[in-house]
Amino acid sequence: MSNKLITRQATIQDLGRIIPIFDSYREYFGQPKNPEAVERFLFQKFERLESIIYIAEQDSEVIGIAQLYPVFSSLTLERVWLLNDFFISEQYRNRAVGTMLFNKVKEFSSLTKAKGIELTVEHVNQKAWQFWERQGFKLDEEFRSYFLKTGSK
Repeated sequence: MSNKLITRQATIQDLGRIIPIFDSYREYFGQPKNPEAVERFLFQKFERLESIIYIAEQDSEVIGIAQLYPVFSSLTLERVWLLNDFFISEQYRNRAVGTMLFNKVKEFSSLTKAKGIELTVEHVNQKAWQFWERQGFKLDEEFRSYFLKTGSK
């Protein structure tokens, strides 16, 4: 075993290896484990080319995941990448895995000539605020975000 950390864009061939960490990510946010639903959801993202997924892996185990969705700015006429999902397995936190994985995301955003990367962080997750601020993110003081729930779940 090499213990070498690899960060790269995931492909549909990685689907089976991504399911456990994505299910853990959802569980972290209070969702029940549901690997079958996770598989269906991620399969659709790959099949329909709806998102870009990056992974961090060590010894063939996926230990980190980042999922980006494209959104667009009508004002600047540019693409923005929404970093909707970002998760590092707990035992690998504080080992620069998150920084390495995010560097791939940032490189992808730059290569695709996007305006930038947008994300949201829980109000109570101060460690995440600090991590993202170290990566260069600034709190948006110009716009206030709102959310309207329209689904039943």
